[in-house]
Amino acid sequence: MLSTFPHMHRELGLEGGLRKIGQTVRWWMEGAPGRLSRKRYVRLYEQGRFEEAAQALRQALEATPDDMQLMLQVAGLSRFGLLPLEEALPLLRRVATEARGASARQALIRMINLLWERKGADAAMEWLPFLVRADETTARVLLRAAALAHEAGETAEAFDLVARVGRNDPSALPSMGYVDLILAVADDGAADLPQAGRARAVAAHLSRFEGSFTRMIAGTAGHVAVVANGPSLEGQGLGRAIDSHRLVIRFNNHAATPGSADQGERTNIWFRPTEFTHVPMRATPAPELMALTGSNVRNRYSNGLQVLEPYVQAELPVELVPKEVYTRLFAALDASPSAGLIGLDWAQQAVGRKLSPAQVFGYSLGRNTSAVSHYYGKRHTSSRPSRHNWQAEHRLFQSLISEVISA
Repeated sequence: MLSTFPHMHRELGLEGGLRKIGQTVRWWMEGAPGRLSRKRYVRLYEQGRFEEAAQALRQALEATPDDMQLMLQVAGLSRFGLLPLEEALPLLRRVATEARGASARQALIRMINLLWERKGADAAMEWLPFLVRADETTARVLLRAAALAHEAGETAEAFDLVARVGRNDPSALPSMGYVDLILAVADDGAADLPQAGRARAVAAHLSRFEGSFTRMIAGTAGHVAVVANGPSLEGQGLGRAIDSHRLVIRFNNHAATPGSADQGERTNIWFRPTEFTHVPMRATPAPELMALTGSNVRNRYSNGLQVLEPYVQAELPVELVPKEVYTRLFAALDASPSAGLIGLDWAQQAVGRKLSPAQVFGYSLGRNTSAVSHYYGKRHTSSRPSRHNWQAEHRLFQSLISEVISA
């Protein structure tokens, strides 16, 4: 059977290998249905034409509707905004309930993660019992299940899962980074976690700044500029207009520098990811607040403690983007929201009205595709699809502004 790289899923072990060989032989004997669509998918993907590639992959599944591996691959498109969640879930459910071995387990894990991210812990809990059966011993999976159960209010089940890890692989507990799960386990005494003190320090630091974003915007009576990093600012000389606002919000690797005619130089609130790999820290000028992006960092991030600790140690003013913002945007976009849209939506909620075009700068969403993102002074072409649905973001952007403007 033709590989559908790069969404390749392999079953490990002799049984899985023999099953794969049997499937391939049957596929060829049946005339290799969907073969051309699979070839077209690979070609389009390698060319960076990800939307067309996704359509070709879906056509391949229509030709072989019982191919469990292909179902997993098609369902995986939802992570990149290339397949609606409500179309991905039935595929994952079918694989989880009808397939065997690694395929069923992989489908369960993907489905639980998608539901937890997009619809919340309660929605994901329905499938948890199928994942944490007695034969599941992987510490990583059990701890993630415990974090999910804890957020869903199933505290006893969460503690039982942590205890299972303690019996089977006690060395995994000290490195666990689910902040709120660590706090709950430590407070209950369900396990002795050496990182509990560090988690308490993180929680205390975050509580100091909780609500800062809304208070800062309220203190300006809504006189705020939200500045994205798109190329629409190039050569416009809007730096002075941006800096004239009482509060300036910027994102990720923004181009604000002293004396910049296009960008201006002030930054009061800086939206950035928790990790430093793609968005390094800046020495100066220091913003009054860093708004850390990431969906439900305290509960869902297995390394939440590790990525938040540097901010605490440096005594930096940080606030996590509220879960409610992500819930609202996931529902509207059916994809992971960009930092620029997160900031715009949260700012609008804090102001209590739609922002005017005179407050919004640098949003060039209409120029982006799943392969190419345009920024001030550069563009980025990716070898894999973006997680953002730029067309949906463009539409939502227009709905958040008091007048339709060129974005």
